[in-house]
Amino acid sequence: MKNLLVIFIIAFSFNSWAYANDINEFEIAGISIGDSALNFFTLNEIIENKSYMYNNKKYAASFKELNNESYEGVQIEFKDNDNKFLIKSLSGKIFYENISINECYKKEKDIVNILKKLFKGKSEYTDHGISSHPADNSGKSKGTWHTFQLNDKTGHISVECMDWTKEMKYIDNLKVSIISDEMNEYLLNEAYK
Repeated sequence: MKNLLVIFIIAFSFNSWAYANDINEFEIAGISIGDSALNFFTLNEIIENKSYMYNNKKYAASFKELNNESYEGVQIEFKDNDNKFLIKSLSGKIFYENISINECYKKEKDIVNILKKLFKGKSEYTDHGISSHPADNSGKSKGTWHTFQLNDKTGHISVECMDWTKEMKYIDNLKVSIISDEMNEYLLNEAYK
């Protein structure tokens, strides 16, 4: 019953996406690309939870737990030297600690099917299949990955389930992300080099 409720809440939150014309108009937990993180996080929350996920420190991330939301937490990414903390990428996360990763795959499939209907004619959908995560040098952390590249080329929406190895010390999760084209270029060309 909990899974059905979460899918319903997530699907309902996607309804506002049907009217969005640009990546900046999409929201997760009321947050959009281009917003200042200071509108949603205190400066202390940003600094205390700041981390670097890539091989260089051009972009930083910060995570905040959520209560009474569709997601258990939200992660934002911003340029490290930006004192306005303008959001370039954001993700809503649902965690699967001590729960089978197969539950994540089921929920992911439901969300992808909703987004396919919602973005029909507005994006290019790609199922990237299962692949190793570049942050895990062992190649053992695997995840599924789906993207909806917006036709206006301002960014994309992605849905993924990550099955992390215990050595990585991350919790398996379902992630729905909104990624600006600027951030995507960084991820493709600099982040893991």
